[in-house]
Amino acid sequence: MRKIVFLNILVIAVISTACKSKIETVSGYYDYETECVSVDRNGFQTVKAWGIGMNEKEAILNARRRAVDDILFQGIRGGNSSCDMRPIISNPNKRRDNMNYFNRFFEPKGLFEQFAGLPDENWLRRKLKINKKNDGKLAYEIIIEVDVMGLRGQMKRDNLIQ
Repeated sequence: MRKIVFLNILVIAVISTACKSKIETVSGYYDYETECVSVDRNGFQTVKAWGIGMNEKEAILNARRRAVDDILFQGIRGGNSSCDMRPIISNPNKRRDNMNYFNRFFEPKGLFEQFAGLPDENWLRRKLKINKKNDGKLAYEIIIEVDVMGLRGQMKRDNLIQ
């Protein structure tokens, strides 16, 4: 009888450890959605964007790039509902038709950096943990202020929207 009880306990212990999830967070490969935090009356939207890169500086640059790209081509759907959900450029072929323009626009030290700045206040920045499966890439959550009115004006000056 003791052997049967001991065997049952052993089987339960093996099954419970085998069922435990062994998947680690792979932050560098997950696609995070840009969310609205707030809207300012002077044409600024504060958004929460995720950037992925090999170091913090690269991840922050990618988060700023992602925030502007989402506002231009996809619109912001997550977070606070006060943000404009519609994209500035509604024609899905504009990016492909003006590929050279947007490559220059989104390059480091490119024009997009004028429209995406970090807020002056001490906003939360969250870093996800590093693990072996993401090739050393880091994912950072950054709060970014985007000058939507200025961005829309730039797209009009460059004849990308009416």
